Amino acid sequence: MAYDIKKPIKINNFSEVYEKYDSVICDIWGVIHNGHKLFRSSVDCLYKLKNMGYPIILVSNAPRPGEEIKLMLKNMGLEKNCYDKIITSGDLTQKILNDGSLGQNCYHIGPDRDLKIFEGVGVKRVSFDKSDFIFITGLFNDEEEDENTYLPLLEESKKRKLKLLCANPDIWVQRGNDLIPCAGAISKKYETIGGKVINIGKPFQPIFDEAIKNIDSFGKGKFSSTIVIGDGIDTDIKGANDYKLDSLLTLGGLFSGQKIDEVYKVINNKKVFPTYLIDELTY
Repeated sequence: MAYDIKKPIKINNFSEVYEKYDSVICDIWGVIHNGHKLFRSSVDCLYKLKNMGYPIILVSNAPRPGEEIKLMLKNMGLEKNCYDKIITSGDLTQKILNDGSLGQNCYHIGPDRDLKIFEGVGVKRVSFDKSDFIFITGLFNDEEEDENTYLPLLEESKKRKLKLLCANPDIWVQRGNDLIPCAGAISKKYETIGGKVINIGKPFQPIFDEAIKNIDSFGKGKFSSTIVIGDGIDTDIKGANDYKLDSLLTLGGLFSGQKIDEVYKVINNKKVFPTYLIDELTY
């Protein structure tokens, strides 16, 4: 049975629509960089918008504090002041770890580079048999493992009725030309077998609340037309849809190399619709 395909507006440059908006919430990984290098046109676009008076809030599902992401971007060569604030799922996760609602002992799944999330929190990393809950920031080895590697542990976790806290709901992330599995893949697997999951970050409301609060800090009621920019349908664009914000899907990240008809098929199948599409963020 044939049906109409809903197609977002394809633009070549952000300048075609910028007058409709006064503030920006922008993803980092897949929009500003690909894990190896910066996308210069994206950096230049955000720099120009910021100098035009747009509050620019960068929002990331990175399971690390915002200050660490700021340093990472600086080390990648981000010299221009193209944003006002970085908010990460790591920042919000630390608040949950500190409120004690899940317990004081966690079994942590994730690489050593994520360990800074434990700085300043009252939760200890312990062995699985002593844990109150499972805490996931990533895979131990995301180049060789996937979510099925952890299925035996997840099944045992379900038997123990352990909750799983996921600090990065991304399923995949771009690293150079490759797609690498993220913590969200394990979280989704646990959910499919009936486990209790708490996901922090995009597309969920708290991280967008925090972003809007930061925009309002530049003048309550002054900025009322925010656009969300990102490369993730399930995170950036779904979050924008749920929050009733317009959005721009960039095709140089997770959709890199895919034909436009394939992109249309994905967004229609998921029923998650960006307002606009652009190959790469440019002004």
